[in-house]
Amino acid sequence: MGLSILVINPNSSKKVTDNFAQILEKPDGVSFDFYTAPEAAPAEITGSETSIASEKVVLPDLKEKGLIDGYDGFLVCCYSDHPLIHSLAKLTKGHVMGIMQATLLYALSDPSITKSVIITSVSEWEPLLDKGITDFVGASSFPINKFQRTKALNTSVLSLSDPAEFEKIRAVVDSHLNGTYRDDKIDCVLLGCAGMAGLDDQLSRHFPGVKFIDSVKIGVDLLTALVRFKRYQA
Repeated sequence: MGLSILVINPNSSKKVTDNFAQILEKPDGVSFDFYTAPEAAPAEITGSETSIASEKVVLPDLKEKGLIDGYDGFLVCCYSDHPLIHSLAKLTKGHVMGIMQATLLYALSDPSITKSVIITSVSEWEPLLDKGITDFVGASSFPINKFQRTKALNTSVLSLSDPAEFEKIRAVVDSHLNGTYRDDKIDCVLLGCAGMAGLDDQLSRHFPGVKFIDSVKIGVDLLTALVRFKRYQA
């Protein structure tokens, strides 16, 4: 029996959702549906306030459309500890995962990685994502032995996938890796925004020896594995 995954874009920008559909490859035996938040949700999620506003629109809409019990897994595609992850998990028997959590699991589970850094869209996210890392690993302080502190591109979420923006993105990534953090031996970059989906291959070509982890791609793969494991235990 196949698995069904709902890929949730909790902002109202269909452009972001369309990009997911273009770059994702379905694992064998898995079907995807893609959801974009209604127009009442923020077009771009830039921090705590817009995350809360997003959840207040999306959760009732998922209920009204009968989607909560219709899938084996739900991937919440906002790179943060988005409140929808927790509220949705209380209402569904399906497995719920956020894309930030997926990248952190990957970074901590790969023994070949020395140190990781999140590179995100705008600077408002930097302290929030650093707190997210600390909370996720259950530490009392930032786990500097495994992660360096988050850095931003200072590019709008809605522009991150535009080809015209790539040279700017590449230059900022270079300044972080080979400037600010040149002595940190960073060999893994977690692409810390759903709008960066698909940039992993492009950036890898410019920075040999560094793994660039697409949060939506790894989110789908880890979520699928966890849903399958849950079936084994049933």
